Amino acid sequence: MSGEYYALMWRRAERFLLRASRDLGEGDYDGACFNAEEAIQLALKAVLYKYFGELPRVHGSRTLLARLRNLLMDAGRGDVASIVGGFVSDSRDALDVLEESYTMARYGVLSYGETQGRLCVETARRALEVLREVEGRLG
Repeated sequence: MSGEYYALMWRRAERFLLRASRDLGEGDYDGACFNAEEAIQLALKAVLYKYFGELPRVHGSRTLLARLRNLLMDAGRGDVASIVGGFVSDSRDALDVLEESYTMARYGVLSYGETQGRLCVETARRALEVLREVEGRLG
């Protein structure tokens, strides 16, 4: 694999974020949350691959964010790791909703409302912005 995999993952992440925004606008809050979580996961997997050669098989934005933060710390990039850590701290509740929605929006009896849908989409937007900032700092 090469930079093609990285680019493919980012394109997919951006498409899932577009779907999440569309679903939000159409009142499909379950879909908005599911697609927002998928966008975050794919963007994280792109970054983990590009900078650390990892192809994680795990799902869950919190797990992937923790992995990225830990790898950055191990690489001596505490400055960049703190950006990731700050996002996680600021978004803890939203990340819980996003991870839960990854399964519940498809299989569970729980349904999401407009407030959760907006929270999910906005958090995904911020997550992708944070990951672009991480990339900018790593070069």
